Amino acid sequence: MLVSQTGEDLCLSFANTLAWRGRAAPVENFTDFAAVLAWVETNVALPDDLAGELRSWAREHPFKATKALAEAVALREAIHGIASALTCGEPVGSQDFAALSQALSQAPARRRLARWGTGYAWQIEFGSVDDAGLPILVLLAPVVWSAADLMVGSGRGRVRQCANSECLWLFVDASKNGTRRWCDMASCGNRAKARRHYLKMKQG
Repeated sequence: MLVSQTGEDLCLSFANTLAWRGRAAPVENFTDFAAVLAWVETNVALPDDLAGELRSWAREHPFKATKALAEAVALREAIHGIASALTCGEPVGSQDFAALSQALSQAPARRRLARWGTGYAWQIEFGSVDDAGLPILVLLAPVVWSAADLMVGSGRGRVRQCANSECLWLFVDASKNGTRRWCDMASCGNRAKARRHYLKMKQG
């Protein structure tokens, strides 16, 4: 049993696992299947025993684990393409749209709710880990749901991309005026302010 909470920004966190997309050499966080699994453990409520089984499976089936990694990365890039289109108010590309639609058709449906702490969450049922492992879309089902919810929800008009041309981090702008420009004012925002100050002093 996998119980997960979802939100509009879950799919953006997933898309941001390739960081600093504006640089010549972006930072890839999904270096292997274990890294994908670690992300799922952090962002989705994955039972410890299941995570352990999947780690063992990946060690015993490296080629299958590499294929699962490639599927996760392909889904991530489709979601990133969708979110990038939303930041510009443009139509989502047909290839990205088709990829998400196919993922939705293969992912578990949201049928059951479960209590989660003081709130509630969606519950996913699935079988044990065998030689085939688990379909990557079972593990990443909450991400797929999140991406679909983002597309059809009111939050689609508040998807932003960090104004730092090297960062390009995706986020949902929850500010009152909807004018947030930076993924984080303490990092990218302050860098931009410091650079503007430097150029102003240099010119003056």
